[in-house]
Amino acid sequence: MRLPLVAAMLTVLVSGSAHAVNVYDDNGTQLNIFGRLEGGFYNKQANRTRDHNQKSKASVEGEARIGVSASSTIVTNIKAVAFGEWEVSSESSDNDRFDTRYAYTGFDLCQYGTLVFGQGDTARYITVGMNDVFEHYGDNSNSYWELGGRQEGQIMYVNAVGGYTFGFSYQTPRDNMAHHLHRDTLTVQDLDVNAGYAAAMAYNWQDGLLESLAFSLSYDWYDFHKSPAGDRHGFSAGLSYGHLNDGIYTSFVYSRDKYQREDHHMSGFEGVLGYTMDNGLGATLGYGYYGYENRKREVSEITSQVAYHFSPAFMTYFEGRFGLGRIDFPTEETRQHASYMINVQYNF
Repeated sequence: MRLPLVAAMLTVLVSGSAHAVNVYDDNGTQLNIFGRLEGGFYNKQANRTRDHNQKSKASVEGEARIGVSASSTIVTNIKAVAFGEWEVSSESSDNDRFDTRYAYTGFDLCQYGTLVFGQGDTARYITVGMNDVFEHYGDNSNSYWELGGRQEGQIMYVNAVGGYTFGFSYQTPRDNMAHHLHRDTLTVQDLDVNAGYAAAMAYNWQDGLLESLAFSLSYDWYDFHKSPAGDRHGFSAGLSYGHLNDGIYTSFVYSRDKYQREDHHMSGFEGVLGYTMDNGLGATLGYGYYGYENRKREVSEITSQVAYHFSPAFMTYFEGRFGLGRIDFPTEETRQHASYMINVQYNF
C-alpha cells in the first residue's frame, strides 16, 4: 500500500495518485493524469520472474505506467468518478502489451462512501495491503494474489467514517482467472469463478497514546465453478503502526485459507519493519511464510529495500527477495534463488 494506513484505499478509489497532474477543472468536472517511469538493473532470477522466461539473463530493463482519474458533479454530494491505470514493459519484455492494473467507474457518495464497477482491488486488500510496501516483492503470505489481486468484473464499495474503514466487493462470473496447483494431487487446474465476495473493516487510531496504530480484519469466499479443488475461503488479520516513507512503519498480517476439497488449510504470516529519515534515506525489511498443513513450505523469504528519495517524485532504490531455506511446492526441497534489482523511478 503506497499511502499511509489502510484508510488510504478510499483516497485511491476517488482520486488516484498523490502526484497526479490536474489537466482540467471546470464546472465541477476534474481530470487528472499521473504515472511513473522506472529503469534499472535486474539480475537473472529477477528477470525470469518478471518475464516468466527461463532463458532470461541479467540486464537493464524499464517500464512505464500511465493513469487517469476523473470526477464530475451530478448533484450535491454525488459525483461520477472514473479511474484507470495501465503498465507496459520495455522492449526485451512485453513491449507490445499494455497490462490493465485498474479500470473502474462509479459514484462518490460523499459521506456515504464510494461505489464503483470494473477492475480493482478486492475488499481483502484493506488488510493484506498493510504489507504491500515494496515496489515489486513481498506480500506473498496469503491467497489474495492468486486471482490477480486487481480483479476484473467486480462491484466495489468502501467508506471511511471517523477512524473506521469498511469495504465490500462482489465478484461476477469470470473464466480462466488463474491456475491453481492442487496441493494434494500436485495437478494444475484452471479456476473459473462463478461468484465471490470479500468484506473488510479497519480502525485507525487518530489521536492519543495509540495514534498511528491501525487494525484490520477481512474475509473472502469464491465459488470456483467445477474446480476439483472446490470453493475457497480466506481470512486475514493485520496490525500496522506509523506512516510509510515518514519515520517508522511496521506491520504484521496473519492469513488462513482453505480449499473445500484439499485436506488441509494454508497458513501464513508476514512482518515488515521500515524507517525513513528526514533526508529521504530509508530501509525496509520483511519476512514472509506461507505453508500447507503447517509443515510444507510454499513461501519462506526475506524481502529488503534501501531507497533514497531525492524529491517526492524521484527516487532510487535497491530491492531484493532472498529465499530462506527450501520450499516444498511445486516439488519437495525446491531450491530458492535470490532476485534483486537496482532502479531509479520518477513519479508524476
